[in-house]
Amino acid sequence: MKTWFISLGCLLLAEAFAGTAGTPNLTIEVRGIERPEGSLFVAVYASEETFLKKPLTGFQVEAKDSTVRIPCQGLPAGSYAISVFHDANGNGRLDTGTYGIPLEKYGFSNDAEGVMGPPAYKDCRFELKADTTLVLTLK
Repeated sequence: MKTWFISLGCLLLAEAFAGTAGTPNLTIEVRGIERPEGSLFVAVYASEETFLKKPLTGFQVEAKDSTVRIPCQGLPAGSYAISVFHDANGNGRLDTGTYGIPLEKYGFSNDAEGVMGPPAYKDCRFELKADTTLVLTLK
C-alpha cells in the first residue's frame, strides 16, 4: 500500500511539473528542395526589430532529401519568424543576381512572400505555444 501511494505521488508530481518545466518543440519541415545537396541555413527571429538582421538563433543542416524535417528544441513559447535558404553550391551564403534577386531557393515561415523584397515580419510571424510542425516551401 505504501508503494502505491509513493507511485501515485510521483506520478502527480511529474504531471504537475510537466506543464511548467517543458518548452514546446518546434519541427520545421522544409519542402521544395529540388537538388538534395548542399545545406539549408535556418534563422529564427524573435522580433520585428531583429528580423533579417540578427537572428535569435541560426543553424545549418544537410539538404539530403526533397523534404527535410528539422527539430528545434529549447525555444520558449512566444512569437517567432523563420527564414531558410538552400545553399546548393556550398559556398556558405545566399547567391544573388542582378538587383539582389536570390539565385538559390529560399523561404519564410507561413510561406510569406514579399513584393520587390523580403516579406514583413508580421507576415512571417507565428505563435509557438505547444508542440508545432511548421511547413515551409522553398521558392
